Amino acid sequence: MNRRLVLPLTLLTVAVLAGLQAQRTDRAAAASQVQVSDTDSAGVGTPLLSVRRIPEFLQAPTAHRRLREALAEPVGALPAGTCLSVAEYGQELFSVDAAAPMTPASAQKLLTALGALRLLGPGSVLTTRVVVDEPPVNGVVRGDLWLVGGGDPLLMTAPYADRFEDPIAWSNLADLADNVVSAGILEVEGGVVGDEERYDRIRYLGTWPDRFKPGWSIQSGPLSALSVDDGFVNWDPVNPASSLSVPADNPATLAARLFDDLLEERGVVIRGRPDSGTVSGVLEQHTVASLDSPPVRLLVEQMLVESDNTTAELLVKEMGRTATERGTTVRGLSALLDALEAAGHPINGVVPHDGSGLDPDNRLTCSLLASVLDDRHLGSALVDSLPVAGGRGPDEKALRRYCRRGSSPGQDGNTAWSHEPGWGCGYAGREASGFCPG
Repeated sequence: MNRRLVLPLTLLTVAVLAGLQAQRTDRAAAASQVQVSDTDSAGVGTPLLSVRRIPEFLQAPTAHRRLREALAEPVGALPAGTCLSVAEYGQELFSVDAAAPMTPASAQKLLTALGALRLLGPGSVLTTRVVVDEPPVNGVVRGDLWLVGGGDPLLMTAPYADRFEDPIAWSNLADLADNVVSAGILEVEGGVVGDEERYDRIRYLGTWPDRFKPGWSIQSGPLSALSVDDGFVNWDPVNPASSLSVPADNPATLAARLFDDLLEERGVVIRGRPDSGTVSGVLEQHTVASLDSPPVRLLVEQMLVESDNTTAELLVKEMGRTATERGTTVRGLSALLDALEAAGHPINGVVPHDGSGLDPDNRLTCSLLASVLDDRHLGSALVDSLPVAGGRGPDEKALRRYCRRGSSPGQDGNTAWSHEPGWGCGYAGREASGFCPG
């Protein structure tokens, strides 16, 4: 199916067009005021018959008509397989095949974002824990030191995190090592053992094209509830692209090894070798240290700004874990659809297969995405997570992403909407935002 989609420009799209008209009016008013004598300087700044004095609700029908007229010609030139939805405050003003199911690519992440915010909560955190079989005696752990994954997708080492150009929220594994030392641990008679039991062990979805899997141009780290550095054992020191990285066969063992190294750097003696396994009945007994992820709202922001496939997929698994105590993609997507339907969003024709958009069989509609972008259940949480043109996001130099409270060069403070052939969705106007990773 043709991926050249134009997805929803919602909520404030009319504000862009009306704003341009208002600026022309401002310039005209300024020009007329230049000729006013000094004796008139205390008079009314805006002419009595200015369009700016017309109440907004009376201006709206004219603005909407002009919008439809302005869109008619460019929309007529769009290829088959295109959908468009333009809405203002939930009211659809213009549409083309808005209810037709389309392949969304990374627009799928907007559903994942809303689902995470609604189901997990914007302020919730995912916690990585260090637990032991029995209380340490004089700083000595008699058995293994368990590193228990909580699904934190941004658990990293400093060198890995430093590669990202944009400042991102992340969890520093070294902080967890410091917490262990602060708890008085001096020696571990066993080894560091990583536990990823919170989620299933499906690393790459079977429905993804082979080109997105190891051996090709991978677009995600190996999925795991205990993932450090996105589960990559080797990675480019400068370029953060997943396709340049080598995934670990066992992310939990990799995490245990990295944590082992950090503890030994801090003087902790560890007798055994790092490994992976499943802690049984220990988690509730003796937790010696823990580290929270950034709040979910920041995980969502990082996912959208970086178009992070790994974060998207792990958030879906966490939705499944939260809703059904099963950390799987299938359970997570089911919970996501239930949440969308319960919130009144149109889900007819919607078929999600993943959280990232890598699966070519995903189907969304422009109507759904317009509705998602208009979701105000959590206030501005979703809007605040969107990329900023000229400000943040890996594509900001090419202006592929729509913007939020940012100005594109040469636009005199107005928001520039630009997209490459593909799709885009977001808000237009003085308070603008959007998502267009291409």
